[in-house]
Amino acid sequence: MSPSSHSFDSLFADLSHPNPNIRFDACSLLAEHFPDESLPKLFDLMHDPDPGLYRTAVKALGMLGHRSLPGLIQLFAESDNGTIRACCIKAIVQVSVHSPDEAFPLQVLTMLEEAMDDANPVVAQSALMTLGHLSKQASEEDRVIPLLIKACDSSNIAHVQGAAMSLAEIDSPLVNECLKNLADDELKDSLIREVAQASLERRQSLGLD
Repeated sequence: MSPSSHSFDSLFADLSHPNPNIRFDACSLLAEHFPDESLPKLFDLMHDPDPGLYRTAVKALGMLGHRSLPGLIQLFAESDNGTIRACCIKAIVQVSVHSPDEAFPLQVLTMLEEAMDDANPVVAQSALMTLGHLSKQASEEDRVIPLLIKACDSSNIAHVQGAAMSLAEIDSPLVNECLKNLADDELKDSLIREVAQASLERRQSLGLD
């Protein structure tokens, strides 16, 4: 497949092709040869009810890299649809996959921090998973660790579990202190303390204690 034999319209049509390889190739070629034309149409696809289409749009926006970020931040702020908001967050992961050495603007970290407290559990968990992913990138580690530590203070056991599991694999003295305090805090729910203890044991197995 080459741009010379495929127009923008035909490539965009291929985003809904049943063959995932054809969809992937179309995403890649659109990002490489038609980034400006693709951007608004991909954001339109984020509103499509077909999961296959909006998930493909998420991947394509990731391939477009940091040029997608202003639109993702705006759409997240303006939409009241939980699925769309979660897709905005998942697109951040895709952007980081394709631009692993490029630090995100502060607005993205602010968006993820706010999303952790979202009333929609899918949005909140997507934010935690994204922060966990970013915590393994050198360009984001120092900014993300404090956000995951903050999440460990939540009364939501699912939030604490997600944050603690991510922190368990990060080499930082701040993490040791956070998890030990959580495991020893008798005022915390027993399940939260167990999660913290399990994360400490995970760290020991990785030689990070």
